[in-house]
Amino acid sequence: MTTNFITKTKPPLWAGALIVGIGLLPSFSALAQEDAATESKLKLSGYVSIVGGKTTSGSLQGNIGPSSITGTDCPCYVADWNNAGIYGDQFTLRPESRIGVQGKYTLNEKAGITMQLVSRGTKATPDLAWAFVSYKLDQNFELYLGRKRIPLYYYSDFQDIGVAYPWVSPPPELYGWEATNYNGASLRYNRSIGDASLTASFFAGQEKVNNSRYQKIYYPEGRTQVRWNNIIGGDVEVNNGPLTLRAVLMGADVSTINRNSANPVDSQATLRAYGLAANLDMDQWFVLSEFTQLTRKYSDYKVTDPVVTVGAGMRLGKWTPFVNYAHFGERTTNSELFQVGNYHRSSVSLRYDLSSSSAVKTQVDRNVDDSKVLGGNTTVLRISYDRVF
Repeated sequence: MTTNFITKTKPPLWAGALIVGIGLLPSFSALAQEDAATESKLKLSGYVSIVGGKTTSGSLQGNIGPSSITGTDCPCYVADWNNAGIYGDQFTLRPESRIGVQGKYTLNEKAGITMQLVSRGTKATPDLAWAFVSYKLDQNFELYLGRKRIPLYYYSDFQDIGVAYPWVSPPPELYGWEATNYNGASLRYNRSIGDASLTASFFAGQEKVNNSRYQKIYYPEGRTQVRWNNIIGGDVEVNNGPLTLRAVLMGADVSTINRNSANPVDSQATLRAYGLAANLDMDQWFVLSEFTQLTRKYSDYKVTDPVVTVGAGMRLGKWTPFVNYAHFGERTTNSELFQVGNYHRSSVSLRYDLSSSSAVKTQVDRNVDDSKVLGGNTTVLRISYDRVF
């Protein structure tokens, strides 16, 4: 068993990055104000989330669970599948804490360059999350070339920005696969139709993830390489007053290779995904809901993952209580070749807005592992501080 990180005396690199980032917040704010005053072509912005938590109770039948990541035995809770952010029975800031810094340089009235670096508690080095050139073709169309977030979910573009939503983090049942970014091109369309606004995009590209932390949950030995090739898809979003509707359709060719593991992997699959989101915001109270289904077709079998999340909240001055329910279910055409995982989760969140750019939140999750292969039944307590600058 690996040593739990909280027993180490030497702080990891990500902790230093967070401390430095928080210390530099006033400097970034001053830079932003100076940019506004001088109409600088370079705009700097960013965000920080310090998230801590632990499991308070739990049970697990058997010894199946992602303990190789946490350094502790399960039951445990996977809060971030893509980055292997997992909580055990000892309090930790590591699974979900993060800081991001973004720079946007305006070349002229039509073109610009955007780059974003993100440092996470689960990784020793920062990631290049965004790196693209944008060009406005006319008042409705804009072209993007480079590295962007795959727009598979409603919150995909800003899922790391904690002040943008009522939860401590977006529902992990949806927001967490091996690949979240892609290198390629997209064309976005915006226009107003009466009182409604319409946004649509077409995107295409590919992504390669070396030593995938998502796969490390299942295959702790060896280095796994994941490729999402021939990514192609489109999304459309309509907003009319309090109602926002969004739909997305996407396909890709997925390969996963780990030849050094004690449990070798070499798989090829065709991925098809679609999603629907419906949000209703009546100022004081609001409802958030999203459904997606991903299907992977292998040579010998097929796996389908329908996922749903729905929640409701109420704004009471600076306070926002929010309740949520989510369910992740898998189906397969061959149970001998693939063991399905199913779980459902209920949560209660309470957010307090410190200002228009910062908030603190606390959340209690009750996760029930129906299949008893995804970490066990757990109750999780988390608290976060989120800020944009």
